[in-house]
Amino acid sequence: MKTRLVLAALLVLVLSGGLVLALRPVGGKGPHAFNRDRNAVWLEHRWLEKEHTDAEMDALLTTLAGHGVRYVFPHLIPFDGAGRLPLHSREQAQTFLSAARRASPDMKVLPWVGGLRVGHKRTRPGNLDLADLGQRQRMVAECRGLVDDGFDGIHLDVEPVDDGNSDFLALLRALRTAVGSDRILSVSAIKPGPLSLPMAPNLLWTPDYYTRIARSADQIVVMTYDTGLPTAALYSRYVAYATGTLSSALASSHARLLVGIPTYAESGFMHRAGVETPENALRGVVAGLRRLPASGPFDGVALYAGWTTDDAKWAIYERVWRQRAP
Repeated sequence: MKTRLVLAALLVLVLSGGLVLALRPVGGKGPHAFNRDRNAVWLEHRWLEKEHTDAEMDALLTTLAGHGVRYVFPHLIPFDGAGRLPLHSREQAQTFLSAARRASPDMKVLPWVGGLRVGHKRTRPGNLDLADLGQRQRMVAECRGLVDDGFDGIHLDVEPVDDGNSDFLALLRALRTAVGSDRILSVSAIKPGPLSLPMAPNLLWTPDYYTRIARSADQIVVMTYDTGLPTAALYSRYVAYATGTLSSALASSHARLLVGIPTYAESGFMHRAGVETPENALRGVVAGLRRLPASGPFDGVALYAGWTTDDAKWAIYERVWRQRAP
């Protein structure tokens, strides 16, 4: 009887602790100075694939620079089954680059390339087979062409990639050589977790896999959304965990860390619009950084995405992250 009472008491304590963590707000509301104006945003494909006036591009990029955005990732994906990029206007790309230089000499334009892997269906079937050496070589050649066109590097987003995938590491090593030491190799990264999940290897990456990726990448942008967590407090705590864990894991590497912030409103099983909000994510980043030394690999946050960030969400970003009145 005593053993049962003890076990029942322990169960109550565990459940109570879990309830507290799920409901109690995470720290992160006080003043801070973590923003360095080295933030990023993903942009839609039209900026590199369709003609725009100088006034349109200047308005976009000057606004982004004013929000402390250093890195812009305009969409160019997906690679096709042969490892080739879709047709895009080199003239428009040059015009976009010129507009970015006018907006800020420090702004870096990294075309967003990659795509879905074969066998994984979302809104469309995948094209990429990482085990196909020929396809990887053509992808690398396409990326080298983008660098030759004047871009500051590339932003690679291949999804989903299972934890420990060696073919993905081989692709990164080849890209590192092709992009060159004077340009940026940026990588979108799966959410971190303490363990690899055998039943869902694409869901989380372990800190060890991050350190292996950092041997080739200059910038790692972790996608801390689509977590499926049910409460705002749990989500903020997870973002704090991701920020702290990866800052520690990458501390001895040359790679810089950006933490992805969701600004899209669609709601589903993995993304609850009232939970995974810009404010909850930014509070989590701040809470995670409070536990770390001032020096480290953290650079800033990355908004996903530019086309879903309206004036109200920019106001939240300015208030919570940049500590400024909108």
